[in-house]
Amino acid sequence: MKEIIKTIDALESGDELAELIAAGAKIPIVVTGSSMLPFLRNKRDTVWLMKEENYKRGQILFFRRDNGMFVLHRIRRVYPDGRMLLNGDAQTACEIIRPDQALAVVYAVSRNGKTKPADCLLWKLRDLLWYPTRPLRPVIFSIYRKLRSLFRKATEQS
Repeated sequence: MKEIIKTIDALESGDELAELIAAGAKIPIVVTGSSMLPFLRNKRDTVWLMKEENYKRGQILFFRRDNGMFVLHRIRRVYPDGRMLLNGDAQTACEIIRPDQALAVVYAVSRNGKTKPADCLLWKLRDLLWYPTRPLRPVIFSIYRKLRSLFRKATEQS
């Protein structure tokens, strides 16, 4: 049987996306935005979403903010009442959401034609090492941008 794949724009068809996930569909979406840098890149990576009942620290959560915006951020803590502390990998600020705002978790990431499980050892290790840098992230990204700019200039001149 041939698999049918439908592309959905999460920004324009969020309600349809939420319904499909609630029905148990496993959905791929292309990452947009930069809040999950350096792990997920804008318009380069595709994340695969699935419904989850038990959320854990370290998972990347797809959720809807109260203003209707759909977001991917990493779970930093799950409180006993079900609320979750979330943080984008490129951000210093955290936010707390209610369990009813959670729609799905990322179970796999596709990049350059290869798909890897989101809970593989390499991703867990990256997260473990990256999270403590939260207060230093603005400095880290500033240095990264400057080095990238210098590298581009050097390659253009050669």
